[in-house]
Amino acid sequence: MAYDKYSYIMGMVTAFCECVAGGCKRLALSPPLTQEDYAMVEAEARRVIAAHGLVQYHERNEDAPANRRWEWILIARRPETIDEYLRLRAAGNSPIRSLEPFYGLLSYNEAESVRTGYDAYREAFGDI
Repeated sequence: MAYDKYSYIMGMVTAFCECVAGGCKRLALSPPLTQEDYAMVEAEARRVIAAHGLVQYHERNEDAPANRRWEWILIARRPETIDEYLRLRAAGNSPIRSLEPFYGLLSYNEAESVRTGYDAYREAFGDI
């Protein structure tokens, strides 16, 4: 099945917004985006996030080798949640190495882990 990359990314951003706005998660991270992907969806993603009454933060990951760097959009209900994420990052934690330090923010429960939209994104568009 072929995917329209723009629609797929925006579908994920919208779903994550609904989850955060509904209280399912404190923080959601968009699928990893190339710089081109981010540039393609930035304006619409910001509009959708704002329409849900949420806040966002754009992060360009510099932790990976140059050929594997990505960007993503953090989505939260309150700026304090993004501040918590940034404190974890400042303490040396990196989502590229492990999401475990971020589980409390992501409301991740390993026992309830299921196939995610990120898994589908990687299957559709490969490893970035």
